Amino acid sequence: MRKFILAIFAIFALTVVTYGQTKVELSGTIIDKETNETVIGAKLVCDEVLITKSDFEGKYSFQVDPNKVHLVKVTCFGFDTLMLDVKVGATDMIYDVTLPKYEKMMDEVVVKADAAKTRETPIAFSKLTAKQLSEDLGTRDLPMVLNSTPGAYATEQGGGAGDARVSIRGFDQRNIAVLVDGVPVNDMENGQVYWSNWDGLGDITRYMQVQRGLGASKLSIVSVGGTMNICYKGNRCENGCFGETRS
Repeated sequence: MRKFILAIFAIFALTVVTYGQTKVELSGTIIDKETNETVIGAKLVCDEVLITKSDFEGKYSFQVDPNKVHLVKVTCFGFDTLMLDVKVGATDMIYDVTLPKYEKMMDEVVVKADAAKTRETPIAFSKLTAKQLSEDLGTRDLPMVLNSTPGAYATEQGGGAGDARVSIRGFDQRNIAVLVDGVPVNDMENGQVYWSNWDGLGDITRYMQVQRGLGASKLSIVSVGGTMNICYKGNRCENGCFGETRS
């Protein structure tokens, strides 16, 4: 009985060793074709079974069967997808992959959005038209006109043009989302708005909407106090002297 058990154990051990010796390593580096830099995070699928990703050095490795052609699929965001037939011999193999950039001409995208409407949109907001701005603003900074709207308070720091500060419902402008035609202009680090960078903005404003309080937004911006959306005037042309056109 003892000899039988030893024989079974020897056969099992031989089988494990033989199985371990039947695998070889397929490895290499994923390289950007344009820059010759390594590509991190590229996904590789071998024979639709084995899956791995390139590491921080762009390297990958598989344990595959020798003397066989393996189908390797390489995908990475921003690059073309490659389907490769890799012939592996009886020993370990190094196979580097060069990925070309994904280039495709895309159709234009037209983005449309509706502004809030009085007694229709269920939010607390005020709308200031270009006529109101021209009558009330004068030569002051744009936020100063908000003193005529409920819940808003604007002050000038006394240092000259562009030093205005605004608060809505007690929140300063670091917690107010300021958008110009829907594009956030708050500083990415501290949320401040430097109105000195927007001198003369009131002259080309078509209307300005001020939303009081937190609102839903798909943008990662701070809007606890509220949101200011400043919309530009469209292009306009006027006839001038000597057949010229003013815009």
